[in-house]
Amino acid sequence: MALMKEMNEKVYKIIGACMEVHRTLGPGYPVDFYRKALDVEFPLKELPFESMKTLQVMYKDVLVGTVEIDYLIDKDVVIMLRSQESLKDTEIQQVLRCLTLTGSQVGILINFGLSKIQYKRIMPSQQQKDVRKDVYQPTAYRQIGKTREGNPLI
Repeated sequence: MALMKEMNEKVYKIIGACMEVHRTLGPGYPVDFYRKALDVEFPLKELPFESMKTLQVMYKDVLVGTVEIDYLIDKDVVIMLRSQESLKDTEIQQVLRCLTLTGSQVGILINFGLSKIQYKRIMPSQQQKDVRKDVYQPTAYRQIGKTREGNPLI
């Protein structure tokens, strides 16, 4: 219970930092502008982070590619940034995959492209939690993941 409370506090801090950046800059800039602003804001909120982290995707012990995430906060929250009209289900699936690769507990997909900031808190399903990150076996995208609201991903 205490761990969940700590995680929620961390997520609230992250979302608060993103809201501050959005309130100051406003919508419509390229993602790089928001990323640079968050590089300034996260230390002010005392959030340890890694920016532009590259993850390796393996298939049967062969490197098949890499995925880049915008932020890894305190080694357990994945953040992906967007600046567009709306968030798509494929982007939510991408965050779920990154959660598996990093072993993180929570992912946040943030969209700075609208007049009001849009974010989705994404948590892996139990099936996805059971997948070991060092032996990542891609499963059918319809088998894993739900949004925080409990809506199945299509």
